[in-house]
Amino acid sequence: MRILFSALFAFLLCSNTSAEVNIKNLRSSRVYSSVLKEYRDLKVLLPNEYDNTYYKYPTIYLLDAETNFDVGIEVLSFLMDNHFIPPHIVVGIPNTDRFRDMTPVDSVMNKNIYKTRGGADNFIKTLEEDVFPFLTENFRMNSQRLVMGHSYSGLFVVYAFSIRPELFDKYLAFSPVLWWNNKAIVRDVDSFLSNNSSIRKQLFVSFAEEAAEMLNSCKSLISSLETNAPSDLKWHYAWMPDESHYTLYRKSLMQGMETIFTDYKYPDVQLLVENGVEAAENYQRKVLLSYGRNEKLPYSLIESVCIQLKDEEKYNEAMAFLKYSITNYPERAESFFYVGEIYEKVNQPKEAVKFYEIAHNKDKGRWDYENKFIAMQKLLIELENNAQNSVDL
Repeated sequence: MRILFSALFAFLLCSNTSAEVNIKNLRSSRVYSSVLKEYRDLKVLLPNEYDNTYYKYPTIYLLDAETNFDVGIEVLSFLMDNHFIPPHIVVGIPNTDRFRDMTPVDSVMNKNIYKTRGGADNFIKTLEEDVFPFLTENFRMNSQRLVMGHSYSGLFVVYAFSIRPELFDKYLAFSPVLWWNNKAIVRDVDSFLSNNSSIRKQLFVSFAEEAAEMLNSCKSLISSLETNAPSDLKWHYAWMPDESHYTLYRKSLMQGMETIFTDYKYPDVQLLVENGVEAAENYQRKVLLSYGRNEKLPYSLIESVCIQLKDEEKYNEAMAFLKYSITNYPERAESFFYVGEIYEKVNQPKEAVKFYEIAHNKDKGRWDYENKFIAMQKLLIELENNAQNSVDL
């Protein structure tokens, strides 16, 4: 499935996507690899909420961390802080020998350039036997894992997807070097897809304006996915002709995360207006089931929906959202005030004054709430006097 350039993504590119990373959430660790017989450094970023919860968090594994960790955590922090993706623990793994660990097989065409090529299987063992157990012991992690890589580490991501799909749940490969070993990985993926009727994973691949051989390899992979991917494999690709192999990382990371976690983003105002409070409740259930997080829509979003429905005189629908708002945000005076406005609109002043009074008591600093409450009290007295005068006559 090709990804089109979304309006949201355009907004994100135009805005400042470099969130301020809280240095208090950064950790540095070392783990000894019994497979590679060497120590491996690990760079860890914890979610902002980590110390205030008991959650176990999903993990993002960021490869090539010696060059991509800083830009990676800036973008990921922005996405987490703005609710585009759930809170994650981010683990950066710097290379000690990139071409050894990221290349899956001995490549004849590169044997004189990269003497230690072809060690991806050992790196997978290192992750399984050393890195994962160490991190699980030292941090609160659940079993959900995402891996992302660029260029040669993008090749590793595609290789891990094809040979050990159970290792991760989500795979992001940015401009992967698929021509390696005469495009062997493309044939491996094609065989993997053809021989499996169910692959419940997510895969995102991006590629830029590449050299001819690189571009043809990427197109061959996409063709294989289009032809052979089972229906439960959620895969997407992004063609970025305005980028080069070396410049697409940030854009790919933004777009890949937006795509992979599209169901985590808050529904927009118009969707809620058209589908009612059930859409808000469905979103909460979906996030709870998919991500284990009991989240409510932000008050600002609910308020926007209520105001639009109220202005469109869809009072029953507005009242349903206001009930939802009061249940989830009982401390907010605005919701009670909006209920009062609707009762006033439909000529039920006795009900209106009750809610104006609640709004006034909850926020005595709002002079407009006080004035409305006093005016409605006066109106009720006037209506009662008029009614009594009618009886006397």
